[in-house]
Amino acid sequence: MLSFTHSHDHSLRPLPPATYTQLAPALSALGMATQHFFQLPTAAPAQEAITTLTRLDGTAVAQLAALASTPELEGLIATYPLRLYDYVLLGRAALGSPLGAAVRAYLRQQMQLSDEELERLFAYCLQLSAELENALEQFLAGPSGAAALAPLRRRQQQIQAVFAQYETSLLPALPPAATLGFDEGRLQLLRLALLLTQELRHTTAATHPFLQALPSLTALSDSAMEAITARLRVVEAGERLPLSLPELVLLYQVLHVCALAFVSDVLGTVGLEDALPLADHPVTPTPGSSRQAVAALATGFIGWVDREFGQEPIVQQARQEVAALAELLG
Repeated sequence: MLSFTHSHDHSLRPLPPATYTQLAPALSALGMATQHFFQLPTAAPAQEAITTLTRLDGTAVAQLAALASTPELEGLIATYPLRLYDYVLLGRAALGSPLGAAVRAYLRQQMQLSDEELERLFAYCLQLSAELENALEQFLAGPSGAAALAPLRRRQQQIQAVFAQYETSLLPALPPAATLGFDEGRLQLLRLALLLTQELRHTTAATHPFLQALPSLTALSDSAMEAITARLRVVEAGERLPLSLPELVLLYQVLHVCALAFVSDVLGTVGLEDALPLADHPVTPTPGSSRQAVAALATGFIGWVDREFGQEPIVQQARQEVAALAELLG
């Protein structure tokens, strides 16, 4: 059984020479999973949460994934055991998330494995990584035992909670349904529309039936909203942006929400009647309010989605949901 033990002076006892070789399959899987996590464009909110919690980032996990010998592993455990522990927790959480499919696909392709062989290898990697996690827990706890294990287990729960919260953003990328380009004005309006919709969804003064119904819009989960907001935050004017059908439907519902809010008393009930001031980059050269600009953008975008994808079940459901929302405005 794998264990890391303290010597009489509380330092790490030397590891058996074959320790790295024994752990190599698990370390390889953990490295693939953690690096894929930090390379995923849609996972920015989850990445930020993990970095805040553990101080691990893309550079750190790449360095840890580069471990290649027992002496290197021994040196890391002796000097930064908590860092390695966090790395193992992160990797195991990633392997248990939708990211595990990407690791499986890579292993299948590189090693030419059958389904049965792949599942055996993946299960073995999970078992080994669990043994590594347990050995690090016992080493970190030291003579304090159970009392010192509590904060370590809490850390594990916190990492798992991040993955549960942002699971949607970790799903394998869907093929793009369309590739669109937006000028600076339209990009700003889309960002503002997303921000306003999130404000309306989470307002503490949600006494209006319209506001109370917003969380029922299936396309507008927090993780999906945060993921598309993160993408639009970094895209540049004129840059071609591939969007999956669920992402198009999300923007479809967001623009519907804003358009409905602008033609009703909803904004006034929550003190947002001055929402969306004039944009720095108007969509047209002629003066106009951002409300009018968003309305024009909404009309064009919604009409285009209905024409191009109106027969898709996901679009039909989204249309039914916003129609029910509109009825709440009388």
